[in-house]
Parts: sequence; C-alpha cells; structure tokens
Amino acid sequence: MKELKLIGWIGILTALVMSLSTPLWAEEPAAPPAGGAPAAVAESAPPAAPEAAPAPAAQASETKVALDTVWTLVTAMLVFFMNLGFAMVESGFCRSKNTVNILSKNFIVFAVSSLAFWVIGWGMMFGDGNGFIGTQGLFFIGGEDNSPLMADAYKGVYSAISWATVPLLAKFFFQLVFAGTAATIVSGAVAERIKYVSFIVFSFFLVAIIYPIVGHWIWGGGWLAKLGMWDFAGSTVVHSVGGWAALAGVLVLGARLGKYKDGKVHAIPGHNMTSATLGAIVLWLGWFGFNPGSTMAVSVNDISRIVITTNTAGAVGLLVATLVAWMLMGKPDIGMSINGLLA
Repeated sequence: MKELKLIGWIGILTALVMSLSTPLWAEEPAAPPAGGAPAAVAESAPPAAPEAAPAPAAQASETKVALDTVWTLVTAMLVFFMNLGFAMVESGFCRSKNTVNILSKNFIVFAVSSLAFWVIGWGMMFGDGNGFIGTQGLFFIGGEDNSPLMADAYKGVYSAISWATVPLLAKFFFQLVFAGTAATIVSGAVAERIKYVSFIVFSFFLVAIIYPIVGHWIWGGGWLAKLGMWDFAGSTVVHSVGGWAALAGVLVLGARLGKYKDGKVHAIPGHNMTSATLGAIVLWLGWFGFNPGSTMAVSVNDISRIVITTNTAGAVGLLVATLVAWMLMGKPDIGMSINGLLA
C-alpha cells in the first residue's frame, strides 16, 4: 500500500511540475530583422538601393564590454562563495571529531586550485593545440591574446574562448572558480577517509592536469567539441569530472570506518544539521552565479530563463526527496531534503 501511495505521489508531482515548467524551455519567437519592417510590409515596399554589406561585429562597444565583464566577475564571485557552502554541508554531515579536518580541506582547496590553474591548467585547457590537449600559451596565462576583441579581430592562442566579450583575466577567473568546484566535489566524497597532505596533492594534480585535459576536449575545441558535444555550465566538464575523480578516490580509500559492521550497513548521522542546512542554502545561491554566469554576457532573456530553470530544478529535487523520505520513513528528514536539493 505504501509503495502504491509513493508511486501515486511521485506521478502527481511530476505531472504538476511538467505542466508548470514547460514554458521555461520553450523557444522565443524570432525577432524581426533589426531596424527593418515586418515581413509583410517589407515585401510591398519598393526595392531599396543596394548598400555595402556591413562588416562583421568584431569588437563590442565599451559599454557592452564593461557590463559583460562586471556580470562575469560578479557571478564568478558567487561561484567562489560556494566553497563556504561545501564546507558547511560536508562538515555538518560528518562526525564532530573530523570537523576541523574537513573545514581545513575546503579552505585550502581553492588556494591549491588557483595556483595549479594559473601555472598550467588554463593553458592546457584553452590553449590552441590538438584535439587532445592545448599546447600554446601553456604557462602562467602567458600566451598572446587581445581580448575582448573577438571573431576575425581576435589575435591570440586562446581562440576557443574568444567568443566572450570580456578581458582575458576575467575569462581566467571565471574558469578558475569552475575548476576549484571540481576539486571541492572530491572533498565531500572522501571526507573522513583521506589525509590532509594527500588531498592537497590530489587536488593540485586534478586541477593542473586531469580537469584541463577533459575541459579541452569539450570547451577548448578538442575532439568532443568537434563531434558536436555541447556542455553548458559544466554538467560534464565540472560535475562529471569531479564525480569521476571522487569515485576513483573512494574506490582506493574504501568506506569510512564504522560504516560496515558484521556484514551490515550502519548509518553515520551528521553532527550538525544547522551547518548542513545553511551550507545547502549557500550552494543554492551559488547556482545563480554558476549557471546564468556561464553566458559570460548580459543577455537579459537568456539569463532570466536560466535562473528560473535552475531554481525550479533545485526546488523540485528538494520537494520530491522530502516526500519520498516522508512516505518511507514516516516523517520528513532534513538530511534527505538537503541531498534532494543538491542532487
């Protein structure tokens, strides 16, 4: 009976969500040509004298460059703020004796990531090269670049990201916080089972080598990009790479001590749900930088749609997890609700 009720609730909620959220993914009607009349009027008008074709917009206006740069940097700062969210969630869900270790790892991981990505990660990921790896402008963001010029006017070795109308260092910082997030994902998976120094070394290697190589395949014009792969906001580049690295870590390290006893699974409850809940809210906020910021441009319709889609996804995950926990356990569980939001 409980299983039937569960299936019924999930079905009702899914139908409701789909009916409410359908407009979020609907395409907007195409706008008429800039400066032109509607098609019906244009057809009846006398033919105009031929004009020279306008040159391609190779350089955005100073106003657009300024707005896009501010937008890119502010959203990158929101993504950076997610480090606090990860630290609070991970420490809250673990045992109190390991709190300082987990907080220390989440505190130092962005510093390690910053150094690794600056030294070689950026060049390996976005430098022009072959389908596997970037080979130009490898070290210290030192390659030729005349951003924010773009299209045919761009002259440099980071052509895969020349579509963005922001300066080179703004591009670097935005991509840096993404790289740092991939490393932070690993921190939660190996919590309470890895030594501090080992985690530092692993994080440096991940951000300097592993993350940039996969990133080059997709965002750097590599072989997956040439096959037509499109990854907006890093569902593969960031989250999958972080997840794969985390899986490799737990396969090597094994389960937490006390998780399995006498052939049975024992739950290890978190020690501070206040910290975990506040951390989840910080991460929810950070998503509004992570996803809309990936436009790297003040495109008002796009970023508005992305914000609503992002919020709806998190809200539905939270509600479904809460309902499922309530039906199976007889009461709501804040830990399950948090995991539903983050999933």
